[in-house]
Amino acid sequence: MCDRRLRQSVNRAILSIKHPQFAASLREYGYEIIHSENIPCHMPYERDHADLQCLILDDTAFVLSCCTRLFEVLSRDYHVISCGEGFTGSYPDKTCLSAVTCGDKLIGRIASLDEKVKAYCHDHEIELIHVNQGYAKCSCVQIAENAVITADKGIIRVLRNTEIDVLPIGKGSVRLDGAEYGFLGGASGYDRDKHILYFCGDIDRHPDSESIKRFCEIHHTKVISLSDDELTDIGGIIFC
Repeated sequence: MCDRRLRQSVNRAILSIKHPQFAASLREYGYEIIHSENIPCHMPYERDHADLQCLILDDTAFVLSCCTRLFEVLSRDYHVISCGEGFTGSYPDKTCLSAVTCGDKLIGRIASLDEKVKAYCHDHEIELIHVNQGYAKCSCVQIAENAVITADKGIIRVLRNTEIDVLPIGKGSVRLDGAEYGFLGGASGYDRDKHILYFCGDIDRHPDSESIKRFCEIHHTKVISLSDDELTDIGGIIFC
């Protein structure tokens, strides 16, 4: 899949405003911050999750129709497509943009993905890889064009039948206020242009930190912890 993005390099990050310390750290690394929006029909702990509000594929950004500010901001540099008309906020409807790009593949729950996303993939020869997990983006940590980290056994099982390298980790060890635990994908963001993986919190506090760091090193990805706090699921960081 060729890179059709209009921007020559990544220098902006979309993320939740609820944890300003992570935005402050990213600013120190030179990023302009775009705050995600608040979606009242979502559960309280995910109303501001960026990975449920937009999906960027090359030069095209898919944005929930209710996220008018995100639509306007991203329109400056991307072809933006409004999605989720008739959006109810129930599961799996709410995961219509929750997918992971790996090279010329898109990983997600196909039945839940927005029809416009599926049409784009068909037109641009992007292979759709089906997983049962609707929260595919939140459940996976992308660390390279062909490598992810996840605790989801179903995703692990599917990806082992592809050329995508996958590192299995244990569940939990990620904070998500209002829920039993969060997902590591929601506590991270991968800047594909700089080959840097940022964690919202200290990755050394995760039980699988050593294997995670080794896996990233194998795939030539630098790891940066944005704070010394516990890892926190904020709905991920989307670089654009």
